[in-house]
Parts: sequence; structure tokens; C-alpha cells
Amino acid sequence: MRVLFATWTGSSHLFPMVPLAWAARAAGHEVRIAVPPSVTGAVTGAGLAAVPVGRDVSREEMARRTDGLGAWLGETAPWPRDWARSPETLGADVHGVYRMLAEKQFVVADAMVDDLLAFARSWRPDVIVHDTVCYAATVVGAVLGIPAFSHMFGSPMITRNELEGMTGDPLPGYSALFERFGAQPPQGPAGWIDPCPPELRWPARVERTDVRFVPYNGGGGVEPAWLRAPRERPQVCLTWGVTAAEVRPERMPEAFERTLKVLSGLDVDIVLAVTAAHRGLLGDLPPQVRVAESVPFTQLLPACDALIHHGGTGTGLTAVAAGVPQLMFPLAPVLAAFAERVDAAGAGVMLDPRESSDLPRIEAALHTLLDQPGRARTDAVRTAMNALPAPSDVLVLLQAAAVGR
Repeated sequence: MRVLFATWTGSSHLFPMVPLAWAARAAGHEVRIAVPPSVTGAVTGAGLAAVPVGRDVSREEMARRTDGLGAWLGETAPWPRDWARSPETLGADVHGVYRMLAEKQFVVADAMVDDLLAFARSWRPDVIVHDTVCYAATVVGAVLGIPAFSHMFGSPMITRNELEGMTGDPLPGYSALFERFGAQPPQGPAGWIDPCPPELRWPARVERTDVRFVPYNGGGGVEPAWLRAPRERPQVCLTWGVTAAEVRPERMPEAFERTLKVLSGLDVDIVLAVTAAHRGLLGDLPPQVRVAESVPFTQLLPACDALIHHGGTGTGLTAVAAGVPQLMFPLAPVLAAFAERVDAAGAGVMLDPRESSDLPRIEAALHTLLDQPGRARTDAVRTAMNALPAPSDVLVLLQAAAVGR
């Protein structure tokens, strides 16, 4: 079987699909991962074959179609708690944000689709697996009659950004992608593959195929010896995520600058997890702060007692897999949607980023996470996650779809 994976961006959308791609390769299937040129390094770093398609779309080009996305990026007041339970019922302002998010993806899809279609015609995959908003892959599946599965990226919800109001007819920009090739938008993917554990999901109107979240945080590295050293007090990891760092590369988010100052006053050791690009921006740090530069979370988190982060799903699910309770300051509505579910499941505590300088609140949250009941609730979610089907088990679904073409 030939499996074509496709995504439009790097870590947050590519990484959740890597374990399934590995499983397909280990089972003897042929695998290619089609991505824009700038993402090929992330694919090859995972030991997989990359196919560059289309061109990279600049942030400036996206911005011309998405003016006003500050609300999504956390630059305005937070959206209502529980907004993700039924996003289609929210007001016109929220619908406008979703439509702009869709327009951004239409720009990217338009830049990818011709090359992706040409490659698929040449390589002739039996099945396509694409990230949920990689619409170029949806077009290719429809044009060539190839089953195309939507692989979610850990988000606890399913949103149909390509539809009017997320439940109506296809948006004009989405339909136009198909009309170029004489095709019609499908009613939906061949199936939804979801690595988010049911305990952390919002309700959805579609049937999902469960797959166990297997952490992959980028290429492996040499494990630092200090991770195995004995410790005399709790060790807390602080990070604000790769995607947040890419959006604002010039500095640490203010909420995390404040949190670091607060943590420095507590009786804990602090590990500051950063990328190489941010190491030079940190300045002088308190003596109990250790910098972990580009250390994969799969190595780092088992040595920590708690994690403080931005609410990213890849970061958060890796913490659950490691059995590490988490304190989240979500920097955007989509991150809050995940953080709320972790909080509700008892595997973490969510605080408003505006509370990141509140010493009593942070200290109380850490005590909640580090006490025995807090750890037990985290372990319960971890146990449920580990009981889900492995990525190798999902291959049966892909094979059945390929045979049934």
C-alpha cells in the first residue's frame, strides 16, 4: 500500500501524524509526506521521505487575507469559557475569525494543490492522510478518487472551517479550489483519525477513529546527564511552545516572563525549555533556573514534577503521556479549548494569562498538581490514553479503504 501524508506546516500539524507514518513504514508500506518546501527538514528529521510541493506562503501574504486575527492569537479579551462546546452558536465576531482562518488555509492550499496533484498522479497513492486543514489534499482526493482521511492534531474539537458557520454550505474559497479541476467538495473525509483521548475532547457530530497519542517532539538528541541526577526538591518545567515562539520570535511572552519571576520565589528547581533561537533572548536568569535548549519533551518531562505551558496540544498531550500534571496559561482561544478539557479531567489547572503574576494563585495551583490526588487524576487520564489503539492498529482502516476503492 502507498500512503501519502500531507500537511501545510511543521511541528503542531506534522508531528502528530509521524507515529502513524512510522507504523506504516514499519509494516512495509510505502510512505511519502508532501509539504511546502520549508517543512521538508522537519519531515526528513523524522526519518521519513519528504516531497516538496508548491511554494511557501509568507506571513505577509496570509495577513492580506486574514486582517483581524488578533482575536484568535490572544490579543483581545479571552473568549467565553466552554466556547468550544458549540462554536457554531457563537456570535458574528467569532464566525468572522473562523472565516479568516479558513481564508488563510485557502491561500496555502492554492499554493500547494497543483504540485500535490501532479505528484499524486505520478506516484499513485492508495490512500491519503492529511491534517485537518490541509485542503489541498482534500482536493487531490476528490479529483483522483482516492480515500482521504483527516488526521487531527490533538485539538479536543473538530471545526469545519471550510463550511459557512462551520455547519452550512462550503465557503466560496473552498469550492473554488475544487472548481479549478472540475470536482465537487466532498461531504467530509473518508474518516477522522483522532489522537486526542476521549476524556479531553469536546462533543462532536462526527464519528472518530481513536488512536493513541504517541509523543514525537522532533528529531532525537543526546539525553543530558543532569536529567538523571538526584533531586532534593520538585522540578518544574516552564515553556511557551514552538508555535508561539514562531509567531513572536523576538521575546518570551509577557505572561511567561511574569511566571518565571514568580516561580523564582518558590522552593522549586526550574527548567526553562526553549529553542535555540530563544536561548540568546533570555538574559540573566535566577540561580535555580536551568535552560534546556531543544531537549525533546519525551526526554525532559519524565524528569519533572510539573509543567507550566501555553496550552499547546502537543505539549499538553506529551505531558499526559509522561504522567506529569500541568499548569496552563493559554495564549489563544484554541489553546484555551484544550486547557479547559485538561482542567476538567483533573490532569491540570488552567489560569488566565493575566493571572501569571499572582503568586498565591500559582503556588496554590502547583500544590494542587503536586499533591497525591492531583497526581492520581493525571495518572487516570494517562492510563486511559495508553489503552487506546496504537498507530499500527489504525493501518487496518487505511488498508480497508484502499482495497475498497
